[in-house]
Amino acid sequence: MKTEEKKSYFLNRLFKHLDGIAISPILMTLEKEGLLSHILKNDNNSLRELANQYNANIGYLNVALRMLASQGHLNQKIDNKGVDIQFKSKLSLQRILGWHEHYNIVSVLYDTNIDYSILFKNSDVLESALFSTLENYIKHREETPYSHVEPTMVTHIEGAVLGPIIVSLARANCFENIKNKNVKWWKNINQDWQEIIKKLFNHSNLTDEKNQITEYGYFILKRATSYGVTVSYLPTFRNIKNLIFGNHKKLWNQPGEVEKHVDRSMNVWGSGGAHHTYFKKIDEIIIDLFNLPIEKQPKGFIDIGCGNGKLIEHIFDLIYYKTERGKQLEKNPLFIVGSDFNYKALEATKETITKADIWAKTAFGDISDPKSLAKRLDEKHQIKLEDLLNVRSFLDHNRIYTPATQKIKRISKSTAAFCHKGKRIENNALQQNLKEHFEKWQPYLKKYGLLIVELHTIDPKLAAQSLGKNAITAYDASHGFSDQYIIEYKCFLEAALDAGLKPDPAHEHLFPSKETPIVSINRLIDSTD
Repeated sequence: MKTEEKKSYFLNRLFKHLDGIAISPILMTLEKEGLLSHILKNDNNSLRELANQYNANIGYLNVALRMLASQGHLNQKIDNKGVDIQFKSKLSLQRILGWHEHYNIVSVLYDTNIDYSILFKNSDVLESALFSTLENYIKHREETPYSHVEPTMVTHIEGAVLGPIIVSLARANCFENIKNKNVKWWKNINQDWQEIIKKLFNHSNLTDEKNQITEYGYFILKRATSYGVTVSYLPTFRNIKNLIFGNHKKLWNQPGEVEKHVDRSMNVWGSGGAHHTYFKKIDEIIIDLFNLPIEKQPKGFIDIGCGNGKLIEHIFDLIYYKTERGKQLEKNPLFIVGSDFNYKALEATKETITKADIWAKTAFGDISDPKSLAKRLDEKHQIKLEDLLNVRSFLDHNRIYTPATQKIKRISKSTAAFCHKGKRIENNALQQNLKEHFEKWQPYLKKYGLLIVELHTIDPKLAAQSLGKNAITAYDASHGFSDQYIIEYKCFLEAALDAGLKPDPAHEHLFPSKETPIVSINRLIDSTD
């Protein structure tokens, strides 16, 4: 196999691992209720009728069934005029239901709040649900060899088993210098767990019979952060039954509580690795803008949703070392602001910019309330929001939903599934909400625009045709079940255009491709002139 073919094959497995982490609890939960068998027996299945018949939450049921459509097991027929959705089974649904018992091998991993740090602690492994699951899984693999082509379901189950373990070991620095054959990658694991983890890695072809990392293993483990975001949502995936058929409020947070639906530190760790590719394109846009004649340049920039302030530090260094503006900061200083809704994030940003010796201000800011942010900046720091380049990454889809305040005129072409606090949001309403969100920002973007990195869903038909080429099923699960609103790129642009913003064609980038736009990078500029 040639190098490119190997890379494609390895990446295919990684993406299917992520799909497996997200889809496994969906399949087990829906079939336990008999809902999938019902769909198989009936030609046309209305979302509303299914929700009524099975006493299910229609919003989260919609998220789940759309995921199955994206995996190629259902046909989704959506009518945004009549706002109902029909689901029809495909041949692969019958095949996947035949694998129901195989998926049940990993059911304990979703039915139990497993703390994977147990891998590094003294414990009675014989009483561990994780240990017994690994034993059962390895036994199953030994007793069920597969021919040349491994069924996708097998890779799904492997992902559900491997993903959280890979993340736990990577965060404990077990995979540092793993190209060195003398490195014992297992040495930090508790002795009682070492043998079964070695066995698991060997059966998964991550290691050979001598416990040396294979070429495939190196590819996967080097990309351990790619598993981080999906695995960080295990608290949500463990509550799929509650979300669809039970108490969907179980994951709601009270003020001051630690987030229940996601392991935030793991999420930040995982997203840091995954976002590296996209930030290269951000660099190009920043360099272009701050190399313009000084009278055409922004006075500075604001990072909204600044987190720990690392992006601020990165952009400042970029401007300082690689642009004309960087050569004349004494004469034309940069106005730099870090804004966040979370006060702990603002403290972390202050620490970062202080260490980096960067002149910058911090300000509390709500992505849904630019007017208050603009007023705060003007009154406290004498900085005009409209004089800055606005920057934000993977933030707008996490805005708090509010019902439309204007009449909905556009029939959305979105196929997505949206929910807020357990209530289904119709696609027309969601796109209108995005338009009104952009309208709030438009007055402050007329001069220099908005540099925005955003995540998008894609049509389930397109997703089903590209299995193993992206992680869209996992993204749809983590965002759909946690009330985040990733919408197709075309619908995203429609909302922006309706709000008086258009993409700057010189600064428009789509990943992985224009045909499958899952991540977009744009500088949205005023279109009302």
